[in-house]
Amino acid sequence: MKNLRIIYDNAADRAVLTASSQAGALGPANLQREGKSSVLRSIGAALSITATWPSPEIVGGVALPFCNLTPGATIRVRGYIEPGNIAPAFDTGVMPACEYARLGMWDWGALPLGLNAYSYGGGTYARCWFQMRSIRKLVIDLADPGNPAGYIEAARLVAGAYWSPEQNASYGAGITPVDTSTQYRNGAGEQKVERGVMYRKLSLALDHMTPLDRAELWRIVRGNGLSRPLFASMYPDSNDVELEQAHQVYGRLANLAAITTPSFQAYATNIEIEEL
Repeated sequence: MKNLRIIYDNAADRAVLTASSQAGALGPANLQREGKSSVLRSIGAALSITATWPSPEIVGGVALPFCNLTPGATIRVRGYIEPGNIAPAFDTGVMPACEYARLGMWDWGALPLGLNAYSYGGGTYARCWFQMRSIRKLVIDLADPGNPAGYIEAARLVAGAYWSPEQNASYGAGITPVDTSTQYRNGAGEQKVERGVMYRKLSLALDHMTPLDRAELWRIVRGNGLSRPLFASMYPDSNDVELEQAHQVYGRLANLAAITTPSFQAYATNIEIEEL
């Protein structure tokens, strides 16, 4: 099992983005905005997004939080050292973008086939991990022929280098569904609900950090603070795809916890990331 991965510096925000198609004013520039209401929408169920940088950027992962892709969608990512190069520096090939429940994981009928996180209003997270490379051009090919909407829609593009601790997060890491709805009773004693919104919170403890991990995490905490978003995946490329989907969050640090020294050359802290 691969260790926790965090993309804390979104290189996609520094890129010039283009798309193979767009519906009206819903263009690729919306992928660089924080609001979920601003989206890139394709014409048809296939889409290519190209990111070009003026100088080399290190990239090891791509994520599309809050998209409408179904479990049958695929993603292919290619990186080029120079924008004019014909041969890519790497090519991930076609792979599932956001699988959820594979056939056979549960008894037939226990879970609707094809269920995904969009059922709960949050949108799925398409992702693709690969070996980190220094590139100036990134091409992301998406295909979702079975999408009932007939088009692909995404609210955010995250691409960049990731940090992965040498010692993984401690046991007890958890994902919490948060519902801001409030329950109350009217004068007749009937229970009513004032409907709110739902989001997730990822909580984890790093109890065995090495000096290098401590230094890198300190840079992340200092650089991102409470204002800059980051993308975290607790179980990247896990064989349990439902587990991976549930434990990847694009959000901000909910608090800035102390980094302690419980023993010689060992460091510890807690991280809590609240979904946007």
